[in-house]
Amino acid sequence: MKLIQFGLLFLCLSLVAQNTVNYTSSSEIFANPERGFQKYSITDANYATTSNYSNISVSELNGWYTGTDKVSVIFRYFLLEDFLSTNINATYLSNMQLDFDRIKSAGFKCIIRFSYSNAEGTTPQQAAKAQIVSHIAQLQPILNQNKDIIVSHQAGFIGTWGEWYYTNSSEFGTEGNISPTQWLNRKEVVDAMLNATPVEIPIQLRYPLLKKTMYGNTPLTPATAYQNTALARIGFFNDAFLNDYGDQGTYEVSSQYQNPVGTTDYVYLSNETQYVPMSGETNGLNAPRTNGSNAVLELDYTNWSLLNRDYFEQNITNWTNSNHIDEIKRKLGYRFVLTNSTFDLQGTNLNVQMNLTNEGYARVFKARDVLLILKNNATSNLTILPFTTDIRTWENTVSLNQTFDISSLADGTYTSYLFIPDSGSGMYLLPKYAIRFANNNVWEASSGMNNLSQTVVVGNLNATNFDKNTIQIYPNPATSFVTVSSQERITSMQLFNTVGQRVFVKANGNVIDVSFLPVGTYFLHLETENGKVVKKINKQ
Repeated sequence: MKLIQFGLLFLCLSLVAQNTVNYTSSSEIFANPERGFQKYSITDANYATTSNYSNISVSELNGWYTGTDKVSVIFRYFLLEDFLSTNINATYLSNMQLDFDRIKSAGFKCIIRFSYSNAEGTTPQQAAKAQIVSHIAQLQPILNQNKDIIVSHQAGFIGTWGEWYYTNSSEFGTEGNISPTQWLNRKEVVDAMLNATPVEIPIQLRYPLLKKTMYGNTPLTPATAYQNTALARIGFFNDAFLNDYGDQGTYEVSSQYQNPVGTTDYVYLSNETQYVPMSGETNGLNAPRTNGSNAVLELDYTNWSLLNRDYFEQNITNWTNSNHIDEIKRKLGYRFVLTNSTFDLQGTNLNVQMNLTNEGYARVFKARDVLLILKNNATSNLTILPFTTDIRTWENTVSLNQTFDISSLADGTYTSYLFIPDSGSGMYLLPKYAIRFANNNVWEASSGMNNLSQTVVVGNLNATNFDKNTIQIYPNPATSFVTVSSQERITSMQLFNTVGQRVFVKANGNVIDVSFLPVGTYFLHLETENGKVVKKINKQ
């Protein structure tokens, strides 16, 4: 095609035309933060008496991370049985910090729960309310110091196992027999937890009834979620998932084997856990509800993010034998899959369209930045461009469409990434805490970024196969006409103003009429068979 055949001309300052990349989904099971199977751990008798002691092993954590279950979260159960009537001692608090240090060094996070009793008994199963509130205040500094690696703070403290049922307590009521005053005492404990726990860390309660009774029946909505309110901060844990009697009291049912799906409590919890975390464990066999074919359905119905791998073991074995275990490993929590992306560079404006799906049982329940990263291939400098999206709303099909101003980028070739780092201080560039997409040939483990296979070229770098000086523009500055002189065969010409708007001009052979254009600077993008070049035109 000869230059004289062009009628309308266009320009692009940067040298990438529209490009679409389609991605291939992956069935791989891999670790991602704040989701998946969790591993169980509990403090032992040495914890309150032996300084610099922890029964958490970093090597064991690393093995869980790389093992077949791809675990990234540990459940840490802190027993406070030595402090029923005294403050938590300094040795215990120091050992807690050692725990958190080891958890972080392995790239893990943790769910935490505090309890005064790990076995049913006839004596009170917890400290007095005033002592509990004092303990929570003691814990506040260490919770703040380690908020980046705490997934959730479960409302223990009351009852055997910290599950709020067996208490043997006149202050709190026991086994479902709770007076209005006792409800207020229970709420005082949760309020103390909400006050002492950083807002970034959700609280989890054992039953829907607890939240509804203490904080009202109003369900969360997109407008009320993700606020610094008790309703928005409180999620759930279910330690009798799929068992009889409505998951052993989780849901109100009328008979032992009534299926709770569809009950008022079940629907309430299903709604709430769109916005707050859902985790827990199974604790017995209860076919057909505990069958793998039903487990995958109910994990989805109630938006599960984390499930105990260590209990109840027979259910895990049965799900493995029925070929449902891999589906559960993949879908617990979120699982993002890129479908395609389109980059359209016009002037200094880069429009990015991206389509993806969430194939997991749940959404992300903690805020994170979603970043487009442009990495200069020559200097390795990173340009960070944030998407205006809330990842906590990503459910089913997600479409991102945003235009970025890249006028500040230096000339160069840039590799593009989608980066979803942890928002915690000091966690931003730790790859294990970034979100990985379930696609082939996308994840870059060394950086924690997802390579989009989109290249952005800024400037005239593609003109490396020919001498750009063989193309001349004159006169320049110009008032009426510009002549293009080239020894190369020109295949495309485009013209843009300085704000990236495409400008239409007339051409007659190699002469371009710019007489009608406002005074200012313009950029003529010329593409040849051997390369590309941008020429600046000053209109007077």
